[in-house]
Amino acid sequence: MSFSYGRTARRLCYFLSRLRSRSSSTFARPKAPLIAQRERWILRSPFATGDSLISLADENKRERILTREEESKLLAACDTPQRAHLKAILICALDAGTRQDEIFSLRWKDVDLENRLVNLRAFHTKTMKERQVAITTRLAIKLEILKAGAPDDPNGLVFGTLDNVKRSFTAARSKAGLNDLRFHDLRHTAATRLVGAHIPLSEVGRILGHTQANTTYRYVNANIETAKRAAAALDAFNAETPPTVTAPELVH
Repeated sequence: MSFSYGRTARRLCYFLSRLRSRSSSTFARPKAPLIAQRERWILRSPFATGDSLISLADENKRERILTREEESKLLAACDTPQRAHLKAILICALDAGTRQDEIFSLRWKDVDLENRLVNLRAFHTKTMKERQVAITTRLAIKLEILKAGAPDDPNGLVFGTLDNVKRSFTAARSKAGLNDLRFHDLRHTAATRLVGAHIPLSEVGRILGHTQANTTYRYVNANIETAKRAAAALDAFNAETPPTVTAPELVH
């Protein structure tokens, strides 16, 4: 079978010219390879070969929330001099539902311990919108301890670092036996607990700083405790004595 380099070169030039005539957004969409194949710009979609780019197993791992027992183990793993700074950070993520970048960029001028509020400035949030989150009792205790040992500087960083705590977090989760846990799962856990406490989904979204309701839905999972409550409710329903049906009622 002969192979024509001239014909291949002409096809390539034609394809490139058509690419230049299309907007960049066209080929940023997932359907771009399908369009190119349909128009005969390419013979085969590059996504039709090889393994899937997204593993279903990896997707399922994202559905991860902490149980109370797991949380206790994780926080207990921070009770060492090397990881003393980590405990307050984890509590902030669990109780305020804040993103990692929001935690590390937090400054003392943004923390109102008297009214128990944290002001997350727009410049430091993912959606570039300012919002406030409330401070729980255990987070307030940790922040008061940090405040007592920090320099009197309103611009000072609350947690003393702009960097991540990947090394200490990895060590803590390993000690707690939670090697599949990611830092972002703490925010996921906070969202699920708020929904479990019957906070309306729209309000949970505002607390987390979401602009789309669909984004909040990704954080709502039925954890083990919720699943057990659901089973208990169905058990109660199944245990109810069904009404007695008389013969005339059966005829009708």
